[in-house]
Amino acid sequence: MKIILKEYLASLKERGELDKSVLPNLLAEIGLRVLNTPMIGTRQNGVDIAAVGKVKGEDTEKHLYLFCIKAGNINRNDWDGGPQSVHAELNEIREVYLRANVASEHADLPVKICLCCGGEIEETVLMNWAGYTQSQQTDTIRYEEWNGDRLADLMMRCLLARELLEEEHRRNFQKAVAMVNEPSACYEYSSLFLLGLLSETGLTPKAQLLRLRQSYICLNAVTAWAIEADNLESIYRISELGVLVCWHVVNSQPGRTKPTKHDQALNVLLDQYVKLYLSCSERYLSKTAHKHCGRLHALSAAVQSREAVDVNLALFELLGRLATNGLWTAFLSQNLSGNSDELSRAFAENTNRTLDTLVELINSNPTLNSPFKDDHMIEICLVMYLAQLTGSTSRFAPWIMTIANRTTLALVINSHYPICQRDYRDLLNHPGKADAAYRKEVCSGSVLYPYLFVWLHQLGDDADKEEFVDRLDEFLPDCTHQAWLPDEDTDTGIWLGDTDSGVCVTDLSASKGFTHVAEVLNLAIEQCTDINEIGAVRSGLSVLFLTACRHHRLPIPPHFWILNN
Repeated sequence: MKIILKEYLASLKERGELDKSVLPNLLAEIGLRVLNTPMIGTRQNGVDIAAVGKVKGEDTEKHLYLFCIKAGNINRNDWDGGPQSVHAELNEIREVYLRANVASEHADLPVKICLCCGGEIEETVLMNWAGYTQSQQTDTIRYEEWNGDRLADLMMRCLLARELLEEEHRRNFQKAVAMVNEPSACYEYSSLFLLGLLSETGLTPKAQLLRLRQSYICLNAVTAWAIEADNLESIYRISELGVLVCWHVVNSQPGRTKPTKHDQALNVLLDQYVKLYLSCSERYLSKTAHKHCGRLHALSAAVQSREAVDVNLALFELLGRLATNGLWTAFLSQNLSGNSDELSRAFAENTNRTLDTLVELINSNPTLNSPFKDDHMIEICLVMYLAQLTGSTSRFAPWIMTIANRTTLALVINSHYPICQRDYRDLLNHPGKADAAYRKEVCSGSVLYPYLFVWLHQLGDDADKEEFVDRLDEFLPDCTHQAWLPDEDTDTGIWLGDTDSGVCVTDLSASKGFTHVAEVLNLAIEQCTDINEIGAVRSGLSVLFLTACRHHRLPIPPHFWILNN
């Protein structure tokens, strides 16, 4: 276990990983109160993190801890190679920070200046470090080396000790690390670890924070090893699951008019989980969709399968992930506007890049015009919802019209029309027969056709609508056209993967005309108001709810189909 942690710590970068992700969580668990974390663009006077308190099991009195953080090993160039060198920053702490930046309530505390790194101080620098600390140490100022070995020891003692982390959870974490080369197995063991730690109810506030920090540290370790193994599939799936499970804990808190310190700590942790997810998402998409979207059939060929179903499933999965990322950046851009204009613009630019990539991805991979599964409605709906949010509907109108035509044409020619089965063998053998009994079995219900019909009414002409309706009437007369809406139980289960909730609205057959379909949908939206009680939606985090729907394969409710109606 310690070897895994040491290797993980040595691989971390200083900026954004060791200083913002790992160390603050570790310090909070060993008994210190973090006063500040590093910010880009501000002068830090040598101190990356300041904290105050007593380290459990070590200190007998309170200290002011000042951390100078570096990534990996510290060599001679790191020690004395410029204004950002260790030597220069240690001098700046002593000459500037201690004189000008220490708050009055901490001015009388003894000080520990800690040189922190994920690796170790190399032998060529040890004498410099020893000489410097010996000459500068006083009765009130001491120097300490916090290398990867010490950090791993603290993690083992205060975060992952056997009395704090059950053996089953420990084994699942170790198996996830061991299986980073196998996406499915890595996700399975990571899921068991996360759900085992964070699904338990009745925990004290202190236990909740401990488990969230344990999960976050271990999740970071698994993603770091998966990145090293070039397994981008694993880092995407487990980081997304991490956000959903973390929200489950945050969402379980009782409603309060004023947030407590515990609520604030939970929100800080949620922010860290989201940042990890967005970072993993960006890494995954930059190597896949963004890099190859403009080359005809490139991503389809990259699936490396002769089976059309493999290509179709992989490309729709990529499409959904890309659209989800666009929804997150669009949400962050809108919510940061006025608070951090520079960051808001960066997210807006990222959203525009995602829209461009989506267009190129669809144009370069024709399989995205023909969904093989009925629940591909989820991916299609996410793309169109993003298009509406960003005023880009016209860019995707031809695509949604093509899908409406191709899905019903596939019925006519008996070739890979969408079915409600999800089992891979069923999809691989489809279409097994060309008779009505087979179609009745594999297309017993559909959420895709009602969604396409609504858009066809918005964008298509009378001939398109008539052809769509006639084909469905001829080949799927017994199909139950339906929509899914959340109920009062959805908010407690969806984040952990419980999909046995919600209500199903039927009687949405296109043959009954758009007016009837619209009336049924509007009545359902009006009467099924439980979506407004979902914590994420109520908090303005609808994107989190949509992420959960895609991750756990729940249809997108009609509230998100057409924004102007």
